[in-house]
Amino acid sequence: MAKLCTQTVRTVAQGVVGIAFIQMVLVGIAFLLKGVPAAGLLCLMVLVLGIIQVPATIVTIPVIAFVFYKEGATAATITFGVYTFLAGLADNVLKPILLGRGVDVPMPVILIGALGGMVSGGIIGLFIGPIALAVGYRLFWQWVDLQNPPAATEPAATESAKE
Repeated sequence: MAKLCTQTVRTVAQGVVGIAFIQMVLVGIAFLLKGVPAAGLLCLMVLVLGIIQVPATIVTIPVIAFVFYKEGATAATITFGVYTFLAGLADNVLKPILLGRGVDVPMPVILIGALGGMVSGGIIGLFIGPIALAVGYRLFWQWVDLQNPPAATEPAATESAKE
């Protein structure tokens, strides 16, 4: 069980930080290509928001509005807006993919534990929730396996030997 707990913490930590970093890079590329002032600081905000599980659209939507205000509705601005908005939502796609890697527990168990733990316990809950659900999941299946022991194969072998 200790190995399961360490695997779960490692997976959640790598997943959360990795997703936040990927999202920061995607948004940062758009900000730098468009010449947004203070792009580095805004990217750092996206990284921090990603780590604390707050949507990056809090940063990207005001930047999109700023660019539309400064440059108008050109094709490049519209492309920037769509790309930046989608990059801000990238964690919704990446989180289910990356949070379940490296653990012998199904991804939905880890994801539900991480989201529920974050809602109920904050940053600490982000790690406690998946551990609790992973251990509970493993204990449940061990209990189920004890209730239905595999059929013994010895009687069949002794009956065939008598014939």
